[in-house]
Amino acid sequence: SIEELYTAAKKAGATGGKISGAGGGGFMTFYCPVNTRYKVIETLEQYGGQVRNYQFTKHGVKSWTI
Repeated sequence: SIEELYTAAKKAGATGGKISGAGGGGFMTFYCPVNTRYKVIETLEQYGGQVRNYQFTKHGVKSWTI
């Protein structure tokens, strides 16, 4: 369940997270200190999660069509 995944990420070292999206899908975003990042990634993958990297920029959101 989503709650299980969120709890597991927190136990692995994430200091906070945000669930977003609709109904049967969506995203979970976690903040992790540098020293817990790989443990959190490993934990999410054990639960079947797909990890996507992202970064903040000073230019705001950018999008493109594929």
